[in-house]
Amino acid sequence: MKLSYKINIDRPATHQVFVSVTGNKDVNKSTIDLFLPRWSPGSYLIREYSRHISRPMATTTNGEVLYFEQIDTSVFRIDWAKSGLKNNDDNFTFSYFAYAHELTVRTSHVDDSHAYLHLPSLLMGVMDQSIKDPILEISFPSLWTKITTGLKDISENRNSFIYTAYNYDELIDCPIEIGCHETDGFRVFNTDHELAFYGKFLPHHEKIKDDMKQIVEHIAGFFGGVPYEKYTFITHLSPGLYGGLEHRNSTALHYCPTQLTNRKGYINFLGLVSHEYFHTWNVKRIRPFELGPFNYLKEATTKLLWLAEGLTSLMDELFLYRSNLVSIEEYLEMQKDNLNRYFGIPGRRLHSLDDSSFNAWIKLYRPDENMNNSSISYYLKGGIVFFSLNILLAKKNKSINDFLNLLWADYNQNPERGLTADQVYDMVESIGGNEIREKFIEMTTTTKEIDLESLCSDAGLKFEWDKSETPWLGFDAEFHGDRVSIKAVTLDGPAYKAGLNAGDEIIAINGIRILKNQYNDHAKYLLVNNNYLVTVSRLNILHEINILVETHPIKLKSILVVDKALADKVFGR
Repeated sequence: MKLSYKINIDRPATHQVFVSVTGNKDVNKSTIDLFLPRWSPGSYLIREYSRHISRPMATTTNGEVLYFEQIDTSVFRIDWAKSGLKNNDDNFTFSYFAYAHELTVRTSHVDDSHAYLHLPSLLMGVMDQSIKDPILEISFPSLWTKITTGLKDISENRNSFIYTAYNYDELIDCPIEIGCHETDGFRVFNTDHELAFYGKFLPHHEKIKDDMKQIVEHIAGFFGGVPYEKYTFITHLSPGLYGGLEHRNSTALHYCPTQLTNRKGYINFLGLVSHEYFHTWNVKRIRPFELGPFNYLKEATTKLLWLAEGLTSLMDELFLYRSNLVSIEEYLEMQKDNLNRYFGIPGRRLHSLDDSSFNAWIKLYRPDENMNNSSISYYLKGGIVFFSLNILLAKKNKSINDFLNLLWADYNQNPERGLTADQVYDMVESIGGNEIREKFIEMTTTTKEIDLESLCSDAGLKFEWDKSETPWLGFDAEFHGDRVSIKAVTLDGPAYKAGLNAGDEIIAINGIRILKNQYNDHAKYLLVNNNYLVTVSRLNILHEINILVETHPIKLKSILVVDKALADKVFGR
């Protein structure tokens, strides 16, 4: 089927995008069903993009009105038999407005400063039809001077903006940035890499373009080239933003500009770039078999998101070290932070990586105050499991490199197939043997604790623990002005044992009024192994609850290199 799309943004301050799709139905059928995706690949949550649609209309090419009805929350059926047409016209145009005012990597955002178009939220497909070489024409205010996208430009002149893609999947997998944003670029493997930055920078001393190029050179060099004709980085800068979403030949990044002015924040940005760019290979090509072809109206559940995101979470930081953008000390500082987060999540004892992956749609992407008590992130634990696998393979004089090479070779032999868990386990066995295979299966399918300290010792590393006895109440606080409330309670911690709840407002401790400043200083005046009477407001009713203060769970202070040659063998190129 051939389809042509038009996007018109003539009043961006209203956040409205006018969309039309034109095509022709099968001559042997009297209906055609158009759908808008419910979710976006790489972001595993049903988002119901159709809730932003208004004023839909269907007509023929000569302007006759076609009958249509909404047969599902995301599906519209045009019915020629019910339309009473004067002429036999199989062509149609279906048009609608879409509201776009949410600035995330998985939604569209349009205002008077720019337009970020996340196409799954805007462009309809056709049920049970493949769409070949779709055309997209975009019009926007003349004051906007730039448009950046990974789509193939087929415009006939500079006054039009017309693009195409191989099919519908590739069309909606290319985000678009329009406005007066900053642009730059570089070439790697004789291929253009475009950079677009929307938002404001603060003065900084970093060489962002050079460092992004270094990441691309290293990762693409590892795989021996690039699998695309052009690559586009779209970066949105605004206070509080963080995130990224991978696409086949581009990525959308969100970051807080204030974090680019300190070393740790800048390293985190480079890690985000590395993470999303590596997805060009892992996820957009190497993938669990459930993740393509896509059913955009139904959850694509898989137990292998630990391969998609866990492996990527290992490699994003390892690539930074291997490309000489961070030192070994900085790399190990990132691993220390990862491990402390992991140790601080009780849910790791209740939810395996398989479970975490399969339930991403209802847990990780729908976090609540009990999330850390009931589950573990497949990003976090997945990265730690592959960190462990790399150490185990080093004992066999192998490394994670050998695993990546097998994954890439398998993709090139079977680009349309996708992977099962058994195929992944077979690859591990072919490199490291049956013993490592069984250990890896245990780490991904069970909740058995991983002896990370012993593993790191085998990599020439030593854990240094912070053994200070800091008072611990066992909950995370949030503040409303000076008022203190409980945001989340840690499973089996002091607050959990005492019966304190998320949502409780802390009024007083032992009769002394507690506001933000007093709470922030609680470690100075609370004593371990002592009972305190906490007054809380719960649903506007006062309660007094006894709590026994405990010692804060032990945390890693640092990870030290004690055998440099061994550490280089495990983590080097």
